[in-house]
Amino acid sequence: MRCAFLLVFLVFSFTCRSNHIEKDSLSYHQNRKLTIAGISTAALYSSSMYLLYQTWYKDYSSSKFHLFNDLNEWKGMDKIGHVTTSLFIAQWLQSVQEIGGLNDRNKNLRSVLVPMAFMTTIEVFDGFSTGWGFSVSDLAANTIGLGIFYAQNKLFEDQRLLLKYSFNASPYASFRPNLLGKSYAEQMLKDYNGQTYWLTYPISNLWPRKNNQLPKWLCLSVGYGVDGLIGARSNVWVNQQQKFDLSLIPRSHEWYLSVDIDLKKIPIRGKAWQLFSSAIRWIKIPAPTLYYNRNAGFKALPIHW
Repeated sequence: MRCAFLLVFLVFSFTCRSNHIEKDSLSYHQNRKLTIAGISTAALYSSSMYLLYQTWYKDYSSSKFHLFNDLNEWKGMDKIGHVTTSLFIAQWLQSVQEIGGLNDRNKNLRSVLVPMAFMTTIEVFDGFSTGWGFSVSDLAANTIGLGIFYAQNKLFEDQRLLLKYSFNASPYASFRPNLLGKSYAEQMLKDYNGQTYWLTYPISNLWPRKNNQLPKWLCLSVGYGVDGLIGARSNVWVNQQQKFDLSLIPRSHEWYLSVDIDLKKIPIRGKAWQLFSSAIRWIKIPAPTLYYNRNAGFKALPIHW
């Protein structure tokens, strides 16, 4: 944890020094902001890694560092989760820097390097866990999320495309609570059956007309989820030399079409609102939804979380 703290702090220190060398325009006050931001981010980083270890890794045995190929597990939900998490952390960190007045030229660089350090640490944790390993595909998914963030800043100078998350508790966690989560909080992290990941984009940008009066905060949202996944690759597993076979439960994809709200684009002034809207920007707003599952067909949901 001490190494993690220093790593994130050095990111801020390096970019601060880089600004000072290339363009001597940062005042003492600006440098002080960068130092405070570096310490705060490093502290948050270290504490979150500790909590993650206690929640996820503590109860599993460890081993020597090794690789693990999990590309074909959980019908892609794990990889989408990595893309979403890395993209959100970058977007959130950018917003926090803007709110705090850290609008120097290396703002975007910090917004990429800090999430990369955060997510890579998780992969290292996996690399020492007996049940998993360091996943190259996870690292690639993290990079894709950060690439989407960087590309949007270059193309639009804005973060139009958002990846969001929602969760509804599924009935499957009770079959394998150690894997899918015992408590509701654990299930939000572990049970992919209850998770939905959404790709959200402003409707006004899909309607490029000069007299376009659509609000910038109104978005179209396409969601993806899964159902019936009690194991990573199948619904057959062995626990304490006893075989469990739930292969009769179909493993399927789920698709959603809905509307959403980008709270950050709502024209409300004030740093408190900016902080709040940036912090929960990754959560899908409940709305009427069209749902499709291969087994259940189409359904119109009056409201879906």
